[in-house]
Amino acid sequence: MASPELTLPPWLPDLLGGAILGLIFLPSTWAWLTPLPLAFLHQRLFSGPTSRLAAQRGFAFSLAFFSFHLAWLPLSLGERFGPVLGFLALLIIPAAAVTWAAPLLLCRAAFGRLTLLALPFTWVLLEYLRLMGPLAFGWGAPGYALTNTPLAQLASLGGVPLLTLLVTGSASLLAALGRHNWPLISTVLLALWGGSWWWGRAAPVASPERTALLVQGNVNPVEKSRGQAGDLLSRYVTLTRQGLTQGRVELVVWPESAILTPPGELSVLPILEALRIPLLLGAPGDVPGQARNSAYGVNAGVVGRQDKRVLVPFGEVIPFRSVLGALARPVLQSLGYPEEFGLTPGRKTQVLALGEAAVGVQICYESTFPRLSRDAVEGGANVLAVISNDAWFGRGQGAEQHFQMGRLRAIEARRYLLRAGNDGVSAVIDPWGRVLRRFPRGQQGTYRAPFGLMTGKTPYVRYHDWMVMLSGLALAGLGTVRFKRIQIRRNARSPEEHLSALQELNTTELR
Repeated sequence: MASPELTLPPWLPDLLGGAILGLIFLPSTWAWLTPLPLAFLHQRLFSGPTSRLAAQRGFAFSLAFFSFHLAWLPLSLGERFGPVLGFLALLIIPAAAVTWAAPLLLCRAAFGRLTLLALPFTWVLLEYLRLMGPLAFGWGAPGYALTNTPLAQLASLGGVPLLTLLVTGSASLLAALGRHNWPLISTVLLALWGGSWWWGRAAPVASPERTALLVQGNVNPVEKSRGQAGDLLSRYVTLTRQGLTQGRVELVVWPESAILTPPGELSVLPILEALRIPLLLGAPGDVPGQARNSAYGVNAGVVGRQDKRVLVPFGEVIPFRSVLGALARPVLQSLGYPEEFGLTPGRKTQVLALGEAAVGVQICYESTFPRLSRDAVEGGANVLAVISNDAWFGRGQGAEQHFQMGRLRAIEARRYLLRAGNDGVSAVIDPWGRVLRRFPRGQQGTYRAPFGLMTGKTPYVRYHDWMVMLSGLALAGLGTVRFKRIQIRRNARSPEEHLSALQELNTTELR
């Protein structure tokens, strides 16, 4: 009796392709190879004989990618807060996969044989939309694959959307190699990557003329949230004084939530003023009746406050609280949080004047949102700062991914970026995205960071997300071509008439 033949699931290769992308993506040094697995995804979406099979392929690829790329998320939260929150964090992975798979499937359904042309522009719009709304989440955007390459300099022209278009456009060209004029496609690919690489390598040598002091307290975040971390103010003041003995500095930066009392309080302000140095620090907001996560500038008094504008979904605010509040309440109680858990987001971008430095501040999660640093530069910022508490990430890849994504903010704005983390990553990044100094994680200490003050506005700052608008126009144009083709098929009375009409349409388009 013959044994039944083993039939493998049709989406198994897509799981493998997504896993490969997850393994080589940021922060891996092989991330620049991202167009290769994405080319496989584009080809599979395009060639799927049915919408159902294409949907299976797209979701399997996306699920495998995010399973590797975000593997640190349930592990670190489970380690910090227990298995309940670890399990809930695990649900983020299929949700993130849907945010990729559904729009890509819609692209295939809308553009048919033009799918390979439409996919790169769809990716640009998709990643732009993923940064909007209460569930905004930018991890996995294809453009970040170029962070560690000279091609990242293109971000000064069009931000991450331009990098995403280069990566996904290359993927579509690779996917079309076997169907179209491969010498022409190869030439286009080499010209795109070679020209961008050459242009990016022309970045000038950084010449920072100032010094900041980055203070890393290395405070256990769980102990801090439970009031068991001791006198944080004394800890940071002592570390700062030790660092100031090493030489002159123009600015001191403490991390996110460095102290638990607003610096304007009478019990705190005189101690900070006694340091006699411009200071940027994280502390609770001082708006009565509202809980805020804020950054303050202190220089002979409090000179300004930047409230965190983009809050971490489920970490700092409960999205759709009217719907999810009842589900979230038992989880919050098990973690020891109050029933009315949640912060109030800031609404404005405030540039903090600290000596000659006009500092545009992003608080932790905000460093993955390009528009915030862009708004700061438009408001007069001549240096950027990120204050964070990546200790919540644990020892997985989350903190490193967060750091590498934030490096592009320096390139987009052509500003030095000072980054102070509770347990790291503390570093200084020059206006061309190069890490000038990086300090060890998980240690308490103070670190001298060279920086400079920059002026001028890049095309990305001046023209905002022009690449997103261009992508929308491109999709509208492709949609028009697709609609005309459908109308020709419907109106043609014979194959000969159909062919003649298509040839006439192609001739018109070439003109």
